[in-house]
Amino acid sequence: MFVQNGRLVAKYNAFGEHTLVESTVDVPAGDCVLGVHLERDGRSGWLEVSIDGAACGRADIPVYLSTFTSTGISLGLDHGSPVSGRYEAPFTFTGTLHDVSIQLPGGSDPEVDEAVARAEWARQ
Repeated sequence: MFVQNGRLVAKYNAFGEHTLVESTVDVPAGDCVLGVHLERDGRSGWLEVSIDGAACGRADIPVYLSTFTSTGISLGLDHGSPVSGRYEAPFTFTGTLHDVSIQLPGGSDPEVDEAVARAEWARQ
């Protein structure tokens, strides 16, 4: 996921099969929540971008891999090769990242986990 020319862009690469989706609206100035949602549907799936919880771009993924990454995740810039040919690495994000959340299928909700942890600590 990256922001380019005011738009939120996400790219998915499955063995050279590239899927790119760009938001249909500009990313607003100031604080906002940017999101990417991947959904599997058998061996394929779809990729959707959102801004402040509103979906604003979607594309079908012809091949959906069962692994997320083998090289790790770079936040705020590309440490290695660029995610997309639309820019040159490191393509540093100049805004402020307040929070990054990755939720895996079947995973728990971080807010629920935090509330449970607080309740357990209160009983100590």
